[in-house]
Amino acid sequence: MKYQRLSLAACFLLLLFNLTAFSQSDSGRLEIAFPLKHLKQTSGFGWRIHPITGEFHFHKGVDLAARNDTVFSIMNGVVCKIGNNPLIGNYILITHPDDVQSLYGHLSAIAVLPDDKVTAGQLIGITGATGRVTGEHLHFSIKYHGHELSPLAFLCGMNALPP
Repeated sequence: MKYQRLSLAACFLLLLFNLTAFSQSDSGRLEIAFPLKHLKQTSGFGWRIHPITGEFHFHKGVDLAARNDTVFSIMNGVVCKIGNNPLIGNYILITHPDDVQSLYGHLSAIAVLPDDKVTAGQLIGITGATGRVTGEHLHFSIKYHGHELSPLAFLCGMNALPP
């Protein structure tokens, strides 16, 4: 079987036409949201040369272009942790059903507290340039059963689940 990598535009179209794909809603259907209103990837998931250190290492998420943008929870869940880290700056970690976690880093402001319940599409913070960065952006990552996944492939894959 031949697999084809989905472009960001194709992923957007998939989500646009079926936004009820992952977190449980009142109707029993699943919902998913983008972490930002506009998605422009500036650094992908996987091996790369770090823009500051110049070292070759594995990037466990994606970096999305942003400028003082609202950050949204991608699915229903519970805020597991908020904090500050020298690398990812101010961050939010959310636990979702089925052992999924989403992480949002480099934030200038955080609008949630630990143990807060959040819904897909809910405002959780504002993008920034905290931590080790070359400029403002959102670092967005996904873990499933403790393993890092490509966040954009995850969003597209969740959209492809049957209702």
